Amino acid sequence: MVIVKHRTQISLDDWQYQMLLDASRTTRKSISAIIRELVSEKYAGQSACGSSSSALDIVGIGAGDGCAVAEEHDEYLYGDRR
Repeated sequence: MVIVKHRTQISLDDWQYQMLLDASRTTRKSISAIIRELVSEKYAGQSACGSSSSALDIVGIGAGDGCAVAEEHDEYLYGDRR
């Protein structure tokens, strides 16, 4: 399995950089590795579009405008064939 990594550039406040630098020295990991771990922890279980992959995500997708589609479904699907 090929893992694609995207290079990016960020600007950090001095205190943020110092915290990452200290963590890097303590754990003997690169700053990039630490940032990847932090992002993974923060967004674990969420899809790329930002929502979790829960079955409850489908709730409300069929909300309509109050028309009687359920009662008159043939007319909405096939039109008036009289």
